[in-house]
Amino acid sequence: MKHWPIYILLLLLISTCTHIRTLLQHTERGKYESSFPRNDSLFGLWKASHERAMADPLQIELPYLATIQIGHPDASAIVYAVSVKQGQQLVAELKRPSDGTGFLLEFFNSNTTPSKKLLAELSGASSTVEWSAHDDDSVRISLQPLLNDSAVYQVKIYTQPAYHFPVIGKDNGAIQSFWGADRDGGARRHEGIDIFAARGTPVLAVSDGRIDFAGERGSLGGKQIWLSENKLGFRVYYAHLDSTAVHSGRQVLRGDTLGFVGNTGNAAGGPPHLHFGVYGRSGAVDPLNFVKKFAIPPDWEYDTLQPKALTERMLLRTGPGTSYPTRLQLDKGEPVKLLAQTGKWLHVVARDTIAGFVRR
Repeated sequence: MKHWPIYILLLLLISTCTHIRTLLQHTERGKYESSFPRNDSLFGLWKASHERAMADPLQIELPYLATIQIGHPDASAIVYAVSVKQGQQLVAELKRPSDGTGFLLEFFNSNTTPSKKLLAELSGASSTVEWSAHDDDSVRISLQPLLNDSAVYQVKIYTQPAYHFPVIGKDNGAIQSFWGADRDGGARRHEGIDIFAARGTPVLAVSDGRIDFAGERGSLGGKQIWLSENKLGFRVYYAHLDSTAVHSGRQVLRGDTLGFVGNTGNAAGGPPHLHFGVYGRSGAVDPLNFVKKFAIPPDWEYDTLQPKALTERMLLRTGPGTSYPTRLQLDKGEPVKLLAQTGKWLHVVARDTIAGFVRR
């Protein structure tokens, strides 16, 4: 009987390991890794490359465009760390030479634990990965071709708003009053943004969700709508409406018309506009990044990257710019493994394991 606790512990460990292995095999990386025997030396190099890059990601700012060329059998991994603001959607687009070319593109959280949480990944024949931030966050973007790949890729990484713009036909230019502005002579702060449009302009559902309330309530917001959205779990507030087009309890889809711009409530007598707010468990949050649009970077033609030997002494930096910290100084003629190019900067690996950027 005295050995029973040990047997139970062993059973729990086996069960846990089996569960973790099953979860991993549902990811693209897990399915690919499960096809290799553990003693495959080339696979070991490939996996080690990813683990090394994840532990020491390079820094980039968005939008980011790069040409990636992997011309060596171990198919080195590239991992970038980026900051994403609350309400923004992180997008990565991959262009590859053919649909049959294998490539892993993944978003991971940036906590310091050895096991990173997978947020989103490229799957099947898709060419785009998207993930929306509930809070300000840092994300690690992992890019790695499959073994023995020698193709040239184009990657484009940028942010967009997580929500549909709430007033039809309008964009950033219609936002004329922002979060935190004085109200009532400084007695309170503006807990939202104001989007100006002609009276009767349709107001739209920013995401799929459920209408919690639609009608007139109180003297402040006038005719208003509260939407519990399904994407990030916030409550969205539309105020000063001229009229509503939905009822409480209705399920709506992104882009559905909910009501029409007006100036009811304490906006009476002023220009018609939509007061737009976003509320979480702790109250109102700045809604600007949830709806503010950014220009999507244009595509460009593939470049073929040439093997690199340094023609002068150069600094290896943690990011593509002179403002990024220096990792080490490389000697003239020192060989480096070239992985990618972005603008005037090259992403290289020096001395077998040290990744960074050097000037072209």
